[in-house]
Amino acid sequence: MGWSIVLDMKGAAVSQWWDRVRVITRSAAALAAEAVGPGPLPHEQAAAAGWSPEPLSAACWRCGASMAAEAVTLQGCPYCLGTQPPWMRIIRLGPYAAPLSQWIQYLKFHRAWAWGPWAGELLATRIADPVDGLKPVVCPVPLHWRRRWLRGFNQAELVARALARQRGWALCPLLERVRPTEAQTSLPLSARQANVSGAFAIAEVDLGGHEVWLIDDVKTTGATLRSCARLLRQRSAGRVNIAVIAVADPRNQAFEAI
Repeated sequence: MGWSIVLDMKGAAVSQWWDRVRVITRSAAALAAEAVGPGPLPHEQAAAAGWSPEPLSAACWRCGASMAAEAVTLQGCPYCLGTQPPWMRIIRLGPYAAPLSQWIQYLKFHRAWAWGPWAGELLATRIADPVDGLKPVVCPVPLHWRRRWLRGFNQAELVARALARQRGWALCPLLERVRPTEAQTSLPLSARQANVSGAFAIAEVDLGGHEVWLIDDVKTTGATLRSCARLLRQRSAGRVNIAVIAVADPRNQAFEAI
């Protein structure tokens, strides 16, 4: 069963379609359960490639950049010292480099949905339970409904759903992308924060006493994650953490194209 769309125009302007359009589609869980097509499953491909998640000490806990453990302090690393990100820490599986980058591309652009749950289950093993009484919840970075319509799913939701299921935590899609934005990969680094400014909204909810794990596929400049994390903090989240499949290395020549 594919997408079914029910439209009730009745004079609504194009800018108000979101209020008039109901999209009825398969759930992310159903998509993830489908066959990926010919070839080995993700865990088999990872094993064949000799790939495994990197040690947590291979990246800065604050910004996620690849960094030798001795260069990371309680305030972060040389890339993020002096900054105040709206999250506490970042967990990743590895840097945005082959073969992990290729698998992310398969997930996003080739409908290889099984890579989402695979990544979510691996991320779940790297996250510790909160020790201060905060209740953990999992929140995916949203896609605008038009992009989700075209793609057929939200890759961040596939990752988040698997992570939440593995840990027994609540999946809470608290955020909405209220306006379409240019693809971040099409913009220079200096324009990316402005591109997502005002693009997100959050439900009327009190997150006091909760630790929110914000989930996305890749962190590059962090513009999208900053915008989302600030909204979660505005709803009194006790702590916001980030979990992504990969983090792009700012020293990489291809950084601006990611």
